[in-house]
Amino acid sequence: MLFSEDYSGTEPEELVGILARRIEMAQIPRMVMTLGSRGAVYAEIGGASGFCPPAVVDVIDTTGAGDAFFAGVAIGLSYGKGLGEACAIGTRLAASVIATKENVCPRFLPEEFEIEV
Repeated sequence: MLFSEDYSGTEPEELVGILARRIEMAQIPRMVMTLGSRGAVYAEIGGASGFCPPAVVDVIDTTGAGDAFFAGVAIGLSYGKGLGEACAIGTRLAASVIATKENVCPRFLPEEFEIEV
C-alpha cells in the first residue's frame, strides 16, 4: 500500500508530497524515508513534511550510516525536536560515520545539536 511503485527516478521534493499522501491514507502518524546519498524525506499527518538534504562529505565507508541516521532521529525526537530537526541530527551523525573507516559515531555533545539535557 505504501510503496508498491518504483520511485527511483523521483526527485526528493516530489517524494515529500507522495510520502505525506501515503501516510495520510495509511493513518501512520509520521514517517521518515531515507534516500541514501540523496538525503531523506519526512512527513507527519497534518503536520510538518520536508526534505533533509545529505551532508557533503568525502565518503570512505557507508557501513553504519543507516544506524547512525536512525539514532540521530530517535535522539532528536526523544529530546523534543521536530521531525525535520531530528532528521538533520540523523544526517549529521550519518555523515560523521561515512567520512571515516570506523562505523561508529564520534562523540558529540548535546549542545552541538541544541539539545538541553
